[in-house]
Amino acid sequence: MNKELVINAEEQEVKIALLEEGKLLELHREVFNKKFSVGDIYLGVVKKISYGLNAAIIDIGYSKGAFLHYNDLGFQIEKMLSLITQKKNSFFLKKEDRSSIEKILYPGQKILVQISKESISNKGPKLTAKLCIPGRNLVLIPFSEKISISKKIKNTKEKSRLISCIKKIQPKEFGIIIRTAAYSKKEQVFKKELFFLRKKWKNILSNIIKIPPIRVLSESSKTSCLLRDTFNDDFKSIYCNNRFLCQEIHSYLSLIAPEKTSIIKHYRGDIPIFEKYGIEKQIQTSLGKNVPLANGAYLVIEHTEALHVIDVNSGMINHIKKNCTESERIDTILKVNLLAATEIARQLRLRDMGGIIVVDFIDMSEPYQRKKLYEHLKEKMKNDRAKHQILPPNEFGLVQFTRHRVRPELKANHHDKKPQESPIVYIHHLEFILETLVKDKFHKGIQLHIHTFVAAYLKKGFPSIQHKWLFKYKKWIKIIPRDSFKYTEYKIFNKNKEVVSSSFKRN
Repeated sequence: MNKELVINAEEQEVKIALLEEGKLLELHREVFNKKFSVGDIYLGVVKKISYGLNAAIIDIGYSKGAFLHYNDLGFQIEKMLSLITQKKNSFFLKKEDRSSIEKILYPGQKILVQISKESISNKGPKLTAKLCIPGRNLVLIPFSEKISISKKIKNTKEKSRLISCIKKIQPKEFGIIIRTAAYSKKEQVFKKELFFLRKKWKNILSNIIKIPPIRVLSESSKTSCLLRDTFNDDFKSIYCNNRFLCQEIHSYLSLIAPEKTSIIKHYRGDIPIFEKYGIEKQIQTSLGKNVPLANGAYLVIEHTEALHVIDVNSGMINHIKKNCTESERIDTILKVNLLAATEIARQLRLRDMGGIIVVDFIDMSEPYQRKKLYEHLKEKMKNDRAKHQILPPNEFGLVQFTRHRVRPELKANHHDKKPQESPIVYIHHLEFILETLVKDKFHKGIQLHIHTFVAAYLKKGFPSIQHKWLFKYKKWIKIIPRDSFKYTEYKIFNKNKEVVSSSFKRN
């Protein structure tokens, strides 16, 4: 599978698209100056105990209290609390004292916590006290001594080699998880990585004397995290439109895969990078309520806060019944369901859908078909990094599964429903702005970025409106179609790629 990473750095955020064989598989957003991200570690303060939920509300500086459940305290909680109070073995809990959270924590108490789930809807972030510091090949677990290994490493001989290797270099009072990327790596690589991971832990310890709430460890940039967790030999290209970000990616790849730094390419084209690689079109077609499939069938996706319902609609089933034999009809239905299952697996990753998902596939009467569909869905979901569980189709033909998500679900931006001004008035408005700009000697090389349909209208025929502007202003105005813009949205750039006029409100 050929994979590509396309990174669009804008004024206030970075958008990262992961493509597989040219198809959009994941879309991530990193907002600048964002204070709370999954993986960040905080020194927080217990705000209150929620007895009914057996949980604590922790103040980490967020507007809403963060949620820490009893099950997320972990066996190492005693060692952690002793460390924070700087008194060795000051916390010793009897077995009967471990039954509920109020016997372990109290309001006003300091505690180290890690964000396991971002704030979603009106809920605050979800926390865990089971701290981990991830690297490319290893994950360091403070207050533990256990060695675990990725289930994706199947080779028994390699498993034994890796565990033996880690046992030699394992620091005291630290557990280690061996990641899939560690396969076939040498001991020297692990030593080097452990040194950096322990250095991060020492930085955390140096901050626990400060007044909480305070962030004591920040995750790397979203791009570095994605490369750390997913990069492999399938990656053929990394395109980025920002020189400094290219340098950052180059520096990181030099550490984890120096032989692959040549795949990084700095994009300098006039057409926006997401437009160039067809990502905006895929976003528009893939994130709506109805998602088309290649054979004319489509998915209908409905959302609630915790439940998602997906209906598979063939769009051709009546035609099949009239013009096909029974065996051909059954085979066609199976093909539609298999194609839908492939797209559903992609949609879950792309939108980062979580909670309970119920899929209503087209009814199949044969048990072997239902089994084939179930196995196909499991195969397509195996590369999904989110924890999930899939149940076989039930007697009603429904497939149910759960999927854990850690960030708000990705949704398409809906167009405003406000009435728009007439097209002629809009074009006159644009001409007025352009005339003002072209008369200014400081603005040269004007580019008009505008919705695709409007761009086509301005270029249509001869003389087109674009040609008329050339005759009128004695300057050529380059028109760039933008799939992501609404009909009346535009941006005007000068030759230095600076925005000189825009319909977008500035924050």
